[in-house]
Parts: sequence; C-alpha cells; structure tokens
Amino acid sequence: MIIPIRCWSCGKPIAQLHKKFKEMVESGKPHKEALDELGIERYCCRVQFMGHTETLPLVNKFKKF
Repeated sequence: MIIPIRCWSCGKPIAQLHKKFKEMVESGKPHKEALDELGIERYCCRVQFMGHTETLPLVNKFKKF
C-alpha cells in the first residue's frame, strides 16, 4: 500500500510528511511524538500513518507476467 496523497476523511495533504515520519520513527522517536512534531493532529490523519504497512517488498517477490 502506498500512503495516500490526501487523508481520506478530511482531505488534508499528508503524503509529503510520510518520509519524515518514517525517518523519525526509525531513529527511535515514539510514534506519538513524531506525529505531534509534524503537526498531524486529527485522528483521521493519524490513522493513515499508524495503519500504513509496506507491502511493496512482499509484492516484488512474486513472478511478473
């Protein structure tokens, strides 16, 4: 799944923040602090980041026709 350009509920642009969020979490910052620092306050936008899973590496393992 690729992070959506805009939040599905409120329409706020969020895709540009995904890379920064991922870097912050990988460096050891808690999810809540990273989201607060990026200015993501609405729960609908937070769900987009918290529920996102990287499936591209898994999909790339399958044979392409």
